[in-house]
Amino acid sequence: MSEQSRDIVSLRRLIENGVRDRLRRVVFEPNGPALWGKISDKIGAFLQTLFIEGAFKGDGPAQAYFVKIDTETQSDIDQGIINIVIGFAPLRPAEFEIITIEEMIEASGATGPAQ
Repeated sequence: MSEQSRDIVSLRRLIENGVRDRLRRVVFEPNGPALWGKISDKIGAFLQTLFIEGAFKGDGPAQAYFVKIDTETQSDIDQGIINIVIGFAPLRPAEFEIITIEEMIEASGATGPAQ
């Protein structure tokens, strides 16, 4: 494995572990728009810290990373399934890396899919 590949794998693990740590604090909250916003904010703040520390390529956060909460169906929402898609631009190579995390959250009476 090249040094570049090891760097990307290490960064992916850092992000995955950081996200899972932040999700531990919200898994018992009702699955709905308020929770999706909270998750997006927590992960966004974590990624912003990594960006400031120089972990990502890009002139600003919009070019360096993104977070998308993807609750595709009402069935997913009712079952407490939340999909988190994270993209980031590592320093090398130039393309975005994508991480998808599926988490089981307390099922609740959300009114519909995420916006």
